[in-house]
Amino acid sequence: MNVLEWPSQSQDLNPIKHLWRDLKIAVQRHSPSNLTELEGLQRRMGETPQIQWRQVPVLQKMCSFTFRLVDGGLMFLLLGLTRISAQREMSLNPTTIGHYTESPCKLFDKYKTTVTEGEALSLPAYYDLSELVWASVTEFTWYRNRTQELPSSEEERVHHHGPVLFFLPLLINDSDQYYTYWRKAADTCHIFMTEVIVVKAQPFDHSVLFTDISESADNIAIPCPDRVEKLCQDGKENLAWYKNFSPIPNESERNLWVYGASKADEGIYTCVCTWEHNGTVLNTSASRRLKIQAPSASHPPQINLPRNGSTETTDLYTTKKLRCEAFCGQNIEDNCHVWWEMNGVKVRSQQQGYSVNTTSEVEVSSMRSIFTAILTINTVTIKDLQSKFTCVAMNDQQWIYAVVTLKLRGFMFMYLCVVLVFFFLLAAVAVKVFDIDLALFFRGVFKCYGRSEDGKVYDAYVVYQMDGVDKDMEEKVYHFVSSVLPNVLEQKCGFRLFIHGRDDLPGEDHMELVEDCMRLSRRLIVILTPSSSTWSGSGGQGSWGCSSLLTTAEDYDCQVGLLQALVHSEMNVILIQLGDMGEGGYTHLPPGLQHLVRKSAPLMWQEGRRGSMLPNSSFWKRVRYMMPWPRHSTSYNNQLMTVLCERSEGLRA
Repeated sequence: MNVLEWPSQSQDLNPIKHLWRDLKIAVQRHSPSNLTELEGLQRRMGETPQIQWRQVPVLQKMCSFTFRLVDGGLMFLLLGLTRISAQREMSLNPTTIGHYTESPCKLFDKYKTTVTEGEALSLPAYYDLSELVWASVTEFTWYRNRTQELPSSEEERVHHHGPVLFFLPLLINDSDQYYTYWRKAADTCHIFMTEVIVVKAQPFDHSVLFTDISESADNIAIPCPDRVEKLCQDGKENLAWYKNFSPIPNESERNLWVYGASKADEGIYTCVCTWEHNGTVLNTSASRRLKIQAPSASHPPQINLPRNGSTETTDLYTTKKLRCEAFCGQNIEDNCHVWWEMNGVKVRSQQQGYSVNTTSEVEVSSMRSIFTAILTINTVTIKDLQSKFTCVAMNDQQWIYAVVTLKLRGFMFMYLCVVLVFFFLLAAVAVKVFDIDLALFFRGVFKCYGRSEDGKVYDAYVVYQMDGVDKDMEEKVYHFVSSVLPNVLEQKCGFRLFIHGRDDLPGEDHMELVEDCMRLSRRLIVILTPSSSTWSGSGGQGSWGCSSLLTTAEDYDCQVGLLQALVHSEMNVILIQLGDMGEGGYTHLPPGLQHLVRKSAPLMWQEGRRGSMLPNSSFWKRVRYMMPWPRHSTSYNNQLMTVLCERSEGLRA
């Protein structure tokens, strides 16, 4: 059985066509030559409708009962339709064309196509030529840019066959706008406009790609676009397929099937029709991209934002945005909808005072499909504060919603912000001014969490100058080293110091003692005094020790200390200055000490100043801040006793 296409539009099966034929014959018996005569004919026939219309043969068979029911009412309907049809018939009759003024042509449709240079192109005036065929088109005229009429001769490279324009082949300068004038009748004229863009064949221009195919199925069909497929549909031409511009063997069907599709099958697929025209072999191709989607899974929607029953703070007469965000599954591009309702009424995308922007995205890492609707309140009013805003999410499995309300941002919040800002400013000032006090305070609080054992015995190794100074300065240095330092740092603060003359044993090797004690100390305290005859040159002529008897060996402790501080960076240095250095400043010091002075200014000791013997005075706070955490553990004392025993055994040996 052959199935007819569109049987309702078939003239053979449509009885109204027979009625139209008889009506035309009845009107033509009176031969009206213009609209005035046609209107007169209408009045005459209307005077005796039953007599006139019963003379139409088809009405005698089909509609005799209708006249008895409507008493001629059908006549007025059919006569009005006949008048329109007569106008059309007269417009086609040369004898009546003078009584008719042609209507202007109207743009019916327009579209754009991008094609490749060197290929043949079959360009239809309209994407669905079947509509033009059924409409019984009487005339087609093609123009380039509305000025140059195109020929219909097949000998021309660019010519047309009715509603189809051919480029055999395409050239770069063929890029232009092409107009088709469809004159169905003298009173019917439509214009189709197609913009043709011709691009170079090499390199491949992705603008020529047809719509992508994005599928997640195991077996995927890639259809050849109609522009190419229709050229090869009669079987006389050759259809071939390419993947990424490499031929696919044994594939010539309209649909290319990809079985067991995977990511490896993604790419650009091209179908090429090779055909012949007047002895010339031509190629027409069309390409489209295949994308393999990850498997999708739909879930009942879950609203991430907002929380149901939550409250948003805002200010009057400001703009407020509310975000509705829902999760609907993995790799879902549609089948999920989110929107906002205000007091139970859906807010339209563009509503006075409100707007809704809806988006969807798939997270790359988790493939989660997130659907979002953002409601923008242009100006918050009292009405908005009294309304309920509902975020609704829906798919084919479930509807869910979350209600949110608005409230004014209270003055307490602003007050809290001011208080917090003031507090942070105050804290910053306190840290800047009392940084040392805070460090010492927290050091005392967390003293039980001090650093782990580092193998050191002494907290500081004290180096001081006794040569080249006057008697008053010598007494001052001796008093500071033997009395003040031990009293404050050892007795009151718990530090362990190594001081020459007090902690060295008689008969010990001086150089070995200095190296061992420096190695067991965490800090180096250098006492600076004014002098003009010492610390000159790298070797120096002065001494650092507890005696005024100078030898080369006694100067060794200074050199070792500077080596540890400057070269090996194993010790931090604390510089304490006694007295004014005079006009020369620190120039009498060795280069190493001058470098340390430039890095960190010495702490100035002022004897006799109020609180100078108190550990909480400004001077001693800075010294304590630069000292390591004091050790009071039993292991520390045991280690000290071990060192003293080893030194005693060395002397006996």
